[in-house]
Amino acid sequence: MTNVCVLLLTYNRLDYAERTLRSTLEHVKTAGDLSCHIASDGDGDDYLIALLDIARKFDVFPLTTTNSQRSGYGANYNLATQVIHSLGATHILVLEDDWELSRDLDLDILIGTLDELQAGCMRLGYLGYTQPLRGEFASAYGRHWLRLDPASPEPHIFAGHPRLETVAWERSVGPWPEGLEPGQTEFAVAHIAESRYGVVWPVQEVKPYGDLFVHIGARRSW
Repeated sequence: MTNVCVLLLTYNRLDYAERTLRSTLEHVKTAGDLSCHIASDGDGDDYLIALLDIARKFDVFPLTTTNSQRSGYGANYNLATQVIHSLGATHILVLEDDWELSRDLDLDILIGTLDELQAGCMRLGYLGYTQPLRGEFASAYGRHWLRLDPASPEPHIFAGHPRLETVAWERSVGPWPEGLEPGQTEFAVAHIAESRYGVVWPVQEVKPYGDLFVHIGARRSW
């Protein structure tokens, strides 16, 4: 049985965070267990309570929180994943607080695909790149998937957009760098060799410009 945790990484954007959390919990579907973790980087109790009140309306258990107290993006991610891993999750749906899920999403198909393709990370946002991003088509669950080439010149094989990760893949990548300038953490993770392997993108589920999770953020939090 799979155990999927919805991880919301957030700081100081409650309006966006509420939309992200509500839309995700309304639309994700799984036959396995679904839990939720709110990871704040320094928000007060009222902020967390508002998000917990939304999550409690859905059938998620356990419902947990961490607060990295303005230690930055990497520390926020590391603290959250330590807790989630300890609670027995097998997969984590990683979300920043400015992505709204626009329609139903069957997590079991994505989980089965990761297993069948022996992959560990599925990108669910738009297919962004600034340098050549190579890959090969693969078939699983009657659908087409793009298996991204870890040797692509584009550094962001893994991307900071919404993504489904196996706990095993996260452990292979290891802790994220901490104490970096805003915007530099994901770039540093993208240069960890293990983050470039086992990454796939759902050709038939998401248009290249992104239409499954819609980016709603207009201001930066980290």
